[in-house]
This record gives sequence, C-alpha cells and structure tokens, in this order.
Amino acid sequence: MYAQKKRKDMEAACTWSLLSEHRASSSALASFMWNEFTDYQEILKKHLKEKYLKIGVNKCYHRTKYIQLRLLVVKEYGVSAKTPCGIPQEDNFIDMEHVFDPDEEYSNLSQTVVLQGCAGIGKTAVVHKFMFDWAAGMVTPGRFDYLIYVNCREISHIANLSAVDLITNTFQGMTVPILDVILTYPERLLFILDGFPELQNPVGDQEEDLSCNPHESKPIETLLRSLVRKILFPECSLLITARPATMKKLHSLLKQPILAEILWFTEADKRAYLLSQFSGANAAMKVFYSLQENEGLHIISSLPIISWMICTVLQSQEDVDRTLMWSLTTMTDVYLFYFSKCLKTLTGISVWKGQSCLWSLCSLAAEGLQKQQVLFEVRDLRRHGIDVYDTNFTFLNHFLKNEAEGDLNVYTFLHFSFQEFLTAVFYALKNDSSWMFFDQVGRTWQEIFQQYGKGFSSLTIQFLFGLLHDGQGKDLETTFGRKVSPGLRDALLKWTEKEIKDKSSSLQIEQMDLFHCLYEIHDEEYAKNIVDDLQSIILLQPTYTKMDILAMSFCVKSSRHHLSVSLKCQHLLGFEEEEQPSAFLSPALTPNQYFRPHNLPESQLHLLCQALRNPRCKIKDLKLYRCLISSAACGALAAALRTNQWLTELEISETKLDASGLKSLCEGLKNPYCKLQKLKLVSSFLHESSEVVCKYLASVLMCNTNLTELDLSENPLGDTGVKYLCAGLRHPNCKVEKLDLSTCYLTDASCVELSSFLQVSQNLKELFVFANALGDTGIQHLCEGLQLGKGTVENLVLSECSLSAACCEPLAQVLSSTNSLTRLLLINNKIEDWGMKLLCEGLRQPHCRLKDLALWTCHLTGECCQDLCNALYTNEHLRDLDLSDNALGDEGMRVLCEGLKHPSCKLQTLWIAECHLTDACSGALASVLTRNGNLTLLDLSGNGFKDFGVQMLCGALIHPICKIQTFYIDTDHLYEETLRKIEALKVSKPGITW
Repeated sequence: MYAQKKRKDMEAACTWSLLSEHRASSSALASFMWNEFTDYQEILKKHLKEKYLKIGVNKCYHRTKYIQLRLLVVKEYGVSAKTPCGIPQEDNFIDMEHVFDPDEEYSNLSQTVVLQGCAGIGKTAVVHKFMFDWAAGMVTPGRFDYLIYVNCREISHIANLSAVDLITNTFQGMTVPILDVILTYPERLLFILDGFPELQNPVGDQEEDLSCNPHESKPIETLLRSLVRKILFPECSLLITARPATMKKLHSLLKQPILAEILWFTEADKRAYLLSQFSGANAAMKVFYSLQENEGLHIISSLPIISWMICTVLQSQEDVDRTLMWSLTTMTDVYLFYFSKCLKTLTGISVWKGQSCLWSLCSLAAEGLQKQQVLFEVRDLRRHGIDVYDTNFTFLNHFLKNEAEGDLNVYTFLHFSFQEFLTAVFYALKNDSSWMFFDQVGRTWQEIFQQYGKGFSSLTIQFLFGLLHDGQGKDLETTFGRKVSPGLRDALLKWTEKEIKDKSSSLQIEQMDLFHCLYEIHDEEYAKNIVDDLQSIILLQPTYTKMDILAMSFCVKSSRHHLSVSLKCQHLLGFEEEEQPSAFLSPALTPNQYFRPHNLPESQLHLLCQALRNPRCKIKDLKLYRCLISSAACGALAAALRTNQWLTELEISETKLDASGLKSLCEGLKNPYCKLQKLKLVSSFLHESSEVVCKYLASVLMCNTNLTELDLSENPLGDTGVKYLCAGLRHPNCKVEKLDLSTCYLTDASCVELSSFLQVSQNLKELFVFANALGDTGIQHLCEGLQLGKGTVENLVLSECSLSAACCEPLAQVLSSTNSLTRLLLINNKIEDWGMKLLCEGLRQPHCRLKDLALWTCHLTGECCQDLCNALYTNEHLRDLDLSDNALGDEGMRVLCEGLKHPSCKLQTLWIAECHLTDACSGALASVLTRNGNLTLLDLSGNGFKDFGVQMLCGALIHPICKIQTFYIDTDHLYEETLRKIEALKVSKPGITW
C-alpha cells in the first residue's frame, strides 16, 4: 500500500537535508543513484536473510519460530479514561507485521513504535524476526528502503559515536554504500534501537547537546536522545525495544509513539511451544501438566526464556530429577537449576574445572556489566581464564555464543539475562580472598544498586536477592565451588529496610520492583518487615502481568500492621480466557488422558485472594480501579470476605461486573464472618442487570450489620432499582450511615422510596444524590422524610438535581425543624434570589445548625445579599459559605460585608470566586478582614480586581486582627509595585497560602 503512495519531497530539519540537491542534479546522476540504491537494498536484504536465518535455528529464538506473535497495543503510556481496561479484548492486539501500517490519525509517515517487555520475553528475537521478514518481503512491502539495526548494549561502552557510524556499522562486512544513497529518501529509513538503555540523566538535561548533524560524534546517551527526539533524522521511523524500567524516562522524549507490550506465553502458546520441543506429544503434555502442579513455576514458565531453559534441561538429561524441578518457584531457582544441570554435562574433566569455568564466566559478566560491555574479544575471555580453543569449550556453549563479524571474533552471553544472573552470583559469592583476574570489579553490592538499573528494578538486583534465599547456599556451592559471602544476606536486608524508610534516598523505588525482589528471596518474615514499612501499596501502571500479581500477593499475605492496597491498571496480562484443551492435543491424545482442573481459566484475583485468605493478611482496604473483574474473580473475592477478619473497605470502580459476579460477591457479604464496613461499587453495574443487582444488595443489607457505608454512584440503578434497594435499607438490621446514589438515573419516584427509608432510619448520617433529575417534587418528598425521621442526617448533597426556587421552601422547613443537618450542597441548581430568600428564613431559625452551605452556580444576584446578610446577623453556626460563580456584583458584596462584620458571624471560609467583583467593593472587603477574626480562607479569584483593590486588601491582610491563612486572588495582570507589596506581605505573614 505504501508503494502506491506518492513520495513526499520533505524538507529535512538537519544539515544533511542538503543531500536533496543531488536528487535533481542531472538525469544521468539520478539514474546512477537509483541503480546504486536498488543494488545496496538487495545486498542488505541478502545479508539479513542469511544472518537471521542462521540465528533462527538457535533454540533461544524459540518464540517467533513457533508462536504467532501478537502485541498488546497501549496507545498512551498511562491509563486513559477512554481506553478499554481489564482483560485485553481482540481489538487491543496487533500482529507485529502490522505495527507500521498507516495510521489514519496522522498523515506523517514517520512513526515511532516501542516494544516493551521484561527480560526474557523475546524483544530481540522479535526484531530479528522482523528484519528477516522485511528482507524476505513479507512485512511492510515498499514501506522501508533500509533498516539500520543498533544493538544499544553493544555500543553502550563506547565513549562517542556519530549517526554515520551507526549506519556504516549496519553494512559491516558488506560493500559499504554511499551515505548519500542511503539518505536519498530519509522518510523510508527505519532505525531499530534494540535494548534501549535506562537514561542516566534527567529528561530535561542535555537538551542543548542534542545534535542534528549525523557526522558529529556524541556520547551514546546524547546520540540516542537525538534520535528519539527526532532532532536527528526527523523523517525516519523508529522501532525501539525497552524494559519497563527504561520507559519511565524514555516515554517523555517520544513524539506520538505507538506503545506495544510483548506478551508472555498464553496457555495455548506454552502448549504449542512444548509440543514443538519434544519428539512425542505425550512427553510434551506430561511436562505441561506437571508445570501446572507448581503454581509459581507454572506462572514464570510463561516467560519464554524460562520455558526454553526447562526444555533444554529436560531434553539433554533424561534422568533429571523432575521432583526437584517441580519444587522451583522463582526465576532465580530456574536459572540456578539450569546452570547446575549444565555442569553435569561435563565429560572427561573434573567438576572442579567446570566450577572454575563458571566462576570465570561470573567475573567476566560482572566486569562487562560494570563497563556496559556485552561483546567480548578472545583476549577478554582469556584474561578471566577462559580459553576458547580448549577442547572443553563446548561446555561453555550453554552460556556463550560466537558473534563473529568478518575478521572480528567476539563472544556474548547466550541471553543478556545470563550475564545479569552471573553478575549477581559474582557479588553473592565473592569475598576478599577470592579475587581473580582483575581488580576493577572490587565494588560493593551497595554500589551495584546505583549502577545496574537504578535500584530494585534491575534484574541483577532481583537475582541477588534470590541467591540469598536460605535454601540456595548449598546449590550455589555445588555449582560454582564457592560459599555465599558471610553476613551478606543480613547486611543486604538491613540496608534495604533503611533505604525504604529513608525519604531522601537516591534510589528510585517502585513498589512492584521491590515486590519482585522480595518474591525472589522468598522470606515471608523479611517481606513482612518491608511491607509494614510501606503502610500503603499503590500500583498504577498501565499493565501488570500474572507474575506481578504473584509477587505482590506473596508480599501482602502477612503483615503486622493494617495495609491499604490500590490496584489501577489498563490491562491485566496472562488472565485471558483459554480455549478448550482438546484443541491443542495431539490426535494421539484424548482429553481424558491429560485433562486437569488446573487447565480451567483462573480469575484475575485468584492470587491476591489467596493472600487475603491467609489468616495473617491484614489488608484493611482494597481498591480495584478499572480492572475488569470477571465472575470468577468475584467468587474469589467472596471467599476471601468469608475468611478475612481485617478487610473493612472494598472499592471496585469503573469495572463492569455482571449479575452472576455480583451475586457471588453478595453471598460473601452476607456471610456472618464478613467484617466489611465500607463497600464502594462505583460505575460497576451493567445497565441490563442493575435492577436484579439491587435485589442482591438489599438481601445483604438485611443481614449484614457491619456495613456502614454504601457507594453505588455512577450506576444505572433507575427508580426500580432504588425501590428494591430501599427494601433492604429499611430493614432493622441495616446499619448504613453513608449512602451515595449520585448519577444513578433517579427521578422524583425514587425520592418517594428514599423518603420512606429516611422516616425509619436511625443510622443514616450522609445522603448523596447529586446529578440526578429529582426536581422540586422529588426534594419535597425527601424533605418530608427528613422531617418525619429520627433526625440523624447531617450531610445532604443535592447538587445538579434540576432544582428551582420552589425546592427551597421545604428545605427551609427542614433547616427550621431539625438540628442534625450541618452540611447542604445545592451546587449548579437554579435557586435564584427568591430561593435564597426562602433558605435564609430557615438559616435564621434557632434550631438551624447548618455549618456548610454551597450555592455555587445557583443564578444568584446582588438582590439576595440583604437576605443573606440578615441571616448572618443571627446565625452563629455557619462556618463555610460558597457563593462562587454568581453575579453578586460590587453593590451586593458591600451589603454582604455588613453581615460578615457582625459579631454573630462566625464564618471561617468564604468562596466568592467569579462573582463580578471589582475594586469598588475592595474597601468593604478590607473592612471585613480588619474586623472579623474568624475568617481563615477567602477566595476572590476570577474577579476584576486591579492594583488599587489588591493593594487595599494587602493592607488589610497585614492587620493584627486578620487571621486569614489562605487567600486566592488573580495577580497576573498587576503592576510591579503591587507585586512587591504582595511579596513583602508574604515575608511579614509567611503563614498565608496564596
């Protein structure tokens, strides 16, 4: 499709755009360049096909060889209100071959695609497969003329490079094309930045150092910033791979990126992969179901590199102790298991020599990671005691691979996570007497926190925690021939506790990263200590995986103190509904042979609810925001509610629950052992099931005497739903004190039911019904219930209820007859001056105890100010008055100020923003400030005060009687003299917040 598009002769923003002059210099030259252009294309494509076809045979590139790759598209790196949430739906996915398809939203062909995923997910394999498919003409036909592949880890140790160096390196070992030829059509270039590093400098730094000159050598980070900011080669497209920790800074540099998550293996993927790795389907499915026996291993084996290691061991050693294998629960367990089993493949040499080889690899890995080096020459290996020409070097093929390019013979670790794991082993086992080969790695483990991935997000650090698990010491000594450094475990754990408590710590601590470290060390007592220091857990990333939830659940299942847990995510990955198992079995197998209950779909909250059911779990409140909880998850929550004695608050927001799921949840709420006090189900009901759900909730209210708060706001309950709900609310066992039915599609008919509830309730203190079309008739019904009731309601919120002045008469009667009501909100109703007059009648009555009155945007004018002034003369209870966005005017304000100055007025906060005020009333306001010692907040923003008025108010603010602590007024338009007076006031009265 791109081949049919007319090429745009785009004017480049860089110095190399002068190359466009060559395009029209002469027809002969143009013909020559086109021939050169197509020749070099074919050379590059042939090279890529040969290179990546060879690599594809390697077992490490398992993912794209056997599994059709789909990506989860996250349009924005953050949770958008418009983005579908929960279990990803079909339209959330995209095939890798389509990531550079034209976007109708943008006409510019320049695109930036970021593939994010954790270590071992297969990011590099994905881009290698993409390059092979491009060279074979299977993806983006006609879209790109050249692919420039940059392995960011391989260049990270180089001091300075230019963009030209990156381009020429792509053609290493080939006839190097003329740079002019490559850049003839820059909009048809794709730069692939594989393994983008975590940026060391803040996002705003280095901006002045960015360069648009491709020939200028720059530090690696500056060069990469220039590319991703599109300062350099702005017309080119980018394909970037990065770990999640890198995205925190990288995302802010990108322009309109398409963000795609590389997914873990689904159950179907895992089955397909295992079937491809074993000669018989029976053997493959036996492994598959055996994995499911161990929940931890089952989850982490969804990471492709883990599945590959497991298969590699099982294929090479038929007599492997599978009982031991199924006891593995962490990533560290699996990596250590792999290395220990590879050691047993040695033949003809001593175990000691094999251990010596592995230790040499550890020191090589540590030095490389310290120097940001992933490619090693033969001399590097020899310096660490590794002889590539040794007959036993074949043993090292389990860990190293040859990356020969032309005459250069270099090696790298089979997977970057191998280098990270061996580095962690090096620091776990090294001690002062065991130094080998070099002195430069004589660093402390505290320093590697800073260098390797900025703290707990580094896989090296997570491995270090895992290696210090109490049960790993013997296996480490058997495999690497050394004991864990004495005292290291206690020192690391104490140091971590200190860093968590230290608010000034330079470490960037993300709670989920910390949970992964704690899961790896698998020490419940230590996890308990750390989680207690956190007090609250807030997880707000766009995506979380099953492994993330597993790690978090392990950490929260026991704690000494009450915890608050909030989970808000766009997608929960790894919880997709699975197809029937028979679709994936070999014809030789029947479902009865290998079907297990474990194969049934698990709820997204299965792991978390397991933790909640732990008797030591003290999660006090749980908030689940936009998590799209299934019926099975509701059942798991219900089971937790029946056993957990600490959970007192549950909030599920913007998560559509079906009727069966809510029925299950309500069964848990009705259980006598349920201690829940606050239930919030905000925007969580489906329209078609709202009425039946209200019946379920009514049954809960009839038997649960602990529930004191019920929030059902933003649900389509309707009048019928409220009718069913009120049956439960009126029950003697109902102890609800706070009821929120805001934005629930209610009318005056609902108010009849609510009125009957208000007449019998002895507990209700707060009622929220804003944003419902109740009308004046509906309010009249509510007021009847309030007057005939037990007088317990303290807070009544009637904002945006389609009210007029007519509703104020029954409201005034409520104010006159009950002394319980202390807060009344009527925001955004057409109350008008006549309605205000009626309300003021109620405010003047001796029984009125109202403290907080909000009349923001109620169509008031200055005519109502005299009535309000008279009310202030007698009412000593009103503390907070909001009249914002009403056209009171200067004259009205002067009248109101008389009431504000009266000794009976005890008002503390006054909101009069956007009330059409000018300097003409500033004198009256200044007089209030110098005489009213109760006022602590005054909001005058959005009015027309000029320099004269502001200076007069500043003079009053400095008066000793004035107790203002918060003062809002617009200052953008003021002269310098006035601004100086304001600054002087801030110095003399530093306690005032502006």
